[in-house]
Parts: sequence; C-alpha cells; structure tokens
Amino acid sequence: MTFPPPRSSRSATAPPPISNIPPLDLPFQGRDDQIARLLELFEQYGHVLLHDGVALVQGFGKTQVAIAYCRAYTRRYDVAWWFSCRGETDDDRLCGLLEEQYQELREERARTFGAKVEHRPDNRWLFVYDDVSNPDRVYEHFVPGTGHRLVTSRSCGETWGSNRLELGGMTVEQSSRLLLDQAENLSSKQAKHLASLMNGHPAQLLAVAEEVRRTSYEECARMLTPAPQADPDTPPGGMLAIPRPRDDASGTPLSVAERRTLVAALARSPVGRDRDRWNVWLEAVRQMIKPTELAGVSDGGHFKDRIISVVNFALAQRNPKVMQALADALDLWGDEEGIADVRRLVDKAVDAWNGDQGR
Repeated sequence: MTFPPPRSSRSATAPPPISNIPPLDLPFQGRDDQIARLLELFEQYGHVLLHDGVALVQGFGKTQVAIAYCRAYTRRYDVAWWFSCRGETDDDRLCGLLEEQYQELREERARTFGAKVEHRPDNRWLFVYDDVSNPDRVYEHFVPGTGHRLVTSRSCGETWGSNRLELGGMTVEQSSRLLLDQAENLSSKQAKHLASLMNGHPAQLLAVAEEVRRTSYEECARMLTPAPQADPDTPPGGMLAIPRPRDDASGTPLSVAERRTLVAALARSPVGRDRDRWNVWLEAVRQMIKPTELAGVSDGGHFKDRIISVVNFALAQRNPKVMQALADALDLWGDEEGIADVRRLVDKAVDAWNGDQGR
C-alpha cells in the first residue's frame, strides 16, 4: 500500500487520512482574509506563528482560526495533527506532553496503514502547536522533517520575522454578522451599534449575543460601560463586556496575574486534559451553585478558552459561591497536579470577598 493514498481519492471536504483536528465548536465568522494569508505564508515558510496583537487574558480566537485553516485546505495535506501545548511554561512538562501526543500519531499511522514504517514529514504534513507559551523555544519540540508547522501563541515572540500573522479584532461588519447570527432579536442597526462598542473581540461578542438573547438590546447596551482604567481583560475597544465585574466593590478578588495563574492551574488539572472530565467537573459546579446559572459559559471549544470563560464568570459575581464551587468540584480527583494551586487562589479570592463584606 502506498503512503499516502492518491489525492484524487478524497473529496474537498474529507479530512486527511490521518487527522485529529478538533471541530469548530464555537460560532465562527469573518476570518477569510487571515485564513488565506496563512496559506500564502506557508507557500514561503515552513513554519508560521499566529499570535495576538494585544496581551489579553482571553485572546482573539487563534485556536478557532487554526482549526478553520486546517479544514479549509484539507486536500493540501495527507496528515494534519494537533498538538495541544496548553500554555505550559515548564519545558520538561511540555516535552512530555508533546511526546504523548506524538505517540498517538504513531499509533494512528500504524492503525491506518497497517505498518510501523517511518515516513519523514514533508509539506503534505501539517502540525499545529496550539497555545504555546514561548514561541521562541517551540522550535526545539518540532517533529523533524519539512512539514508545515502552525504555532499559535498569545506572544509574538522575538525571533520570528515575516513568518507570523497578528490576529486582531474582527471588523464592525463581521462582528455585526456574528451578532445577528447569534441573537435573532437584534435589528441590523442594533447589531452594528453593539459591534462598534466591542471592537471585534470574538469571545466578548458571543457573550454580548447571549446577554441580548437573555434580556434585550436596551439592557445589554446599558450594561456596556466605558472603562477609563481598563485592565488586560477589557476588550480592545475599552468597553467592559457582560457584566461589569463587581461594580459594587473597590476592586476585584484576584489580580490579573493571579487570574492567569488560576487559569493555568485549572488547565493543568484533570479538567483541562480531556472532555469527559471537563463535563463531569462542569456539571458538579452547576449542581453546587444552583439556582445560579453559568451564563455565557461554553461547554465547547478549546479547553483554555472554556476555563477562562468559567473563571471570568466566577470573578464577575457579587459573592464567592461560584468561585468556591470551582475548587470544591475538583475534590473528585484528590491531589492531582494543579489542584493545590486552584485551591490556594480560590481561598485568596474568597477571603477578598469576605473582607469586602466586613468593611
């Protein structure tokens, strides 16, 4: 049997013979130009960096764009393999994480072609290294060969030249279409107004659409207030999305750095490793916080983005009930990695809430 099979045997929409590319779980619109630009870059370079233009805790949708690229140009590749780096900052842990996923590729290749013959990757192979903490060091972990490597990172790095693409916000027109698609009770004029406030931040646009569905355009527009001293969680338009966190308090329970640490700890914990454990944990959180609902929190998409949405929702509450549940629901897994850090930061946030109540 030849490897890979003849290209003519595949339809334009069929995935490559070997592929673990995730589905597009979140609504996706308005990135055609960037996706086409990635293809142009791959015609010049073997590896391309897709990064945020602004250092936000929640990015502009790099993971979704990477998935969309893989699915738009599926016939160009015979192998498309996704490596989830989960923002890992420790080099040894990252190396082990990537080796586990590369072993899965080897096993899939053996299952698909019935032999363990090694084939050196060429430009018909695509490797995606998603959510890389340090794009300047990821070269050391690339699969050998001349395959295409797409790296996504919040950082633009220091050693990358023209082989990178900054993923900024969506245009007002694209944002408006996304809002109209997600909130049927919006008029075109209303959607355009909300889109102009959000300045193209995809995750915040989806949060706005959900709030419009839950309440109304008028209520949603009222809640979007200017943020004169915005922190990195604020959308690039300088407007706070739904709802403005703890506007009755003098400050937030955790600093920006502590929030990032909490997100990273949850990503290292069991709930950041696979969908089944995520679903069990999220359902446990929901049961613990009833009758409060996890509004605006998606069960789909990239693990890191899902974790960020849960943490942001918990920090936006007027009491620590949701935040406490994030840690309590992890008790199912004992003392596994990341759990102690989650508990430490949750306790700090709860203390801050209790201190506010005592003033």
